[in-house]
Order: sequence, then C-alpha cells, then structure tokens
Amino acid sequence: MKSLYEINLQREILREKSAEILADFFRYMETQKIEEFDIKTPVGQLYQTVEDIYNNIFKSSKFEGMKELSEANGKLDLAREILKNCYLEK
Repeated sequence: MKSLYEINLQREILREKSAEILADFFRYMETQKIEEFDIKTPVGQLYQTVEDIYNNIFKSSKFEGMKELSEANGKLDLAREILKNCYLEK
C-alpha cells in the first residue's frame, strides 16, 4: 500500500498533466473559434474527462488509490494522443 505522501505526489503530477492537456484544448478552441465543446462529440467527451480529472483529483473519492490514479493517468495519456493526432496541427 502506498503512503499518503506518494498518493498526493501522484495526484499533483496528474493535476499538472491535466492542466497541460487542458491548455492544448484551449489552444485548439482558440484556433477553431470554438466557445464551448458539444458534450455529445468525441472531442467534447475527451475535454470533459480531462476537466473532471483536473477539477476533482484532490476532491473525489474516485481518485483515492494508486489503481484509480493509474486509470486517470491512462485516460490523460489517451486524451493527449487523440488531441495531438486528430485535432492539433502537426
């Protein structure tokens, strides 16, 4: 079992990672002149997932253990790759 320090350190890392990805979303929105994502679209769902992690990483019980944090990390990696490969200019 990981210590509270290790869990909080991982939370901090994921918060920073999600902030970087949100910045990419905002850049995409700016270049495409999008004010708000439609949550029914794939990019809107990705945005909502990343925003949920960013906003709740320290608040929600769904991010209490290393397993949950590892899952959140995987979601962030996937969101970053999809955003980079499908939406951002290369």
